[in-house]
Amino acid sequence: MKVRHFIPVTLAGASAFAGYPLFAQDQDTSALNASLSVSQRFEAGDNLALDIPSSGSTQLATTSLRFNLNSETRTQRLSLSLGGVFREGNIPVRSEISTGFADPDIRLSYSREGANALFSVDGRFSQTDVGFVRSIEDFVNEEGEIVLPDDFNELDGRGKRNSYTLSTQLQTGLNAPIGFVFDAGVSGIYYSDNPRATLTDTDRSRAGITTLLRFSPVTTGRVALNYDRYDADDALKTRRDTYTVNFGVENQLADGTVVDASLGYTEIDTREALRSTSRSGVIGQIGLQRPMPNGQVTASLSTSLDQAGDRVTLRFGRSIELPNGALSASLGATSFDGGSPDLVGSLNWQYQMARSALSLRLNRTVSTNNDDEERLATSAVVNYSHDINTLSSLGFSMDYGLTDGTGTTNDTERAGVSLSYNRSLTRDWTLSTGVSHRIRDEGTLGNADSTSLFVSLNRSFDLLP
Repeated sequence: MKVRHFIPVTLAGASAFAGYPLFAQDQDTSALNASLSVSQRFEAGDNLALDIPSSGSTQLATTSLRFNLNSETRTQRLSLSLGGVFREGNIPVRSEISTGFADPDIRLSYSREGANALFSVDGRFSQTDVGFVRSIEDFVNEEGEIVLPDDFNELDGRGKRNSYTLSTQLQTGLNAPIGFVFDAGVSGIYYSDNPRATLTDTDRSRAGITTLLRFSPVTTGRVALNYDRYDADDALKTRRDTYTVNFGVENQLADGTVVDASLGYTEIDTREALRSTSRSGVIGQIGLQRPMPNGQVTASLSTSLDQAGDRVTLRFGRSIELPNGALSASLGATSFDGGSPDLVGSLNWQYQMARSALSLRLNRTVSTNNDDEERLATSAVVNYSHDINTLSSLGFSMDYGLTDGTGTTNDTERAGVSLSYNRSLTRDWTLSTGVSHRIRDEGTLGNADSTSLFVSLNRSFDLLP
């Protein structure tokens, strides 16, 4: 992480400490708990890393450890999670699977609420093998949607993929006519021990301030100023600064319908080794959220600007509360720089039966990649479980991810299916065994598939209280 990226986070943190008297000073009784989860997995299969061509058969023994610490009081919440695996086995020489300690993962979340203010900070660091197969579910964002990363089509080969994110926010005047929101963050991806020139280290830093004007209990205005810095360690040494000012208003009508509209201006300055460019324009959006007896209906129209051009998006949504689950869906179209529209949408369905549970998530997005090209991504995850009796159950899962090819990348398709049998051996120990099959198809590069058998023992230890 580069030193300059600490600047916006430091400023936001300083603002938080400066506003510390705004928070309640009560000595709350803390609800503290800690646990340690242990899993031992044995797996045997062919071409587990989905190498093209196949690297051969592999037998793996993987020990997974995760420590969780949670503390909650009336005004504060703290969550800390540390995890990693120890992996050993019979691995082909050409395989991209690493042994020893691997996949470290650290997550931290803290929030403190006062009578008129709220402070929060969230961070995560994770490291994975670039070419080792991971589930599409690993790419779920904070909203629960699957978002395939920009490097999804290049996750093969040796080396490590390191990703980090750190964000902080301070809200003041929660119950006052005028309020302020200060937020800042850094994020990035960098690679180590990887010879591929197409994998580029990237870093982002951002900072913003929003003023909230509460004209009445149902009407709130806002003025937002935001800054974003993007750095790429590519051949052109790309550096991009984005400045945005936005004016908006939200109003709740008598029937509960919420109308939100905003209008703003964005300027994007891009500097590369051989040239510098600048792009600017008007941005805006109007959205509607109408409550229904069993959910809500939404609609939005927005225009945005990035380094490659303008994008206009129209989207409609519906969420329904079902007797035994929930359903939410959205469907829309987006057009880039006046071109032909592309279909976008999402679906999230959860259904609970007497002895079974089913969940389905679909997502299709369109964005601009680091090479200023349109990138279409489609993803899906299905999970099903069925209780045989009080001690055992069956599980089925399927995931799918596709990124369409561009002028510089191949079509990339990854999919997997898994069937498992799970049984509680004792009150503390559970056993899982099953079979999985995965495929990888990368346009002109070729395709690969892998079938494996696995068995795992799992236990969670309560350390506190």
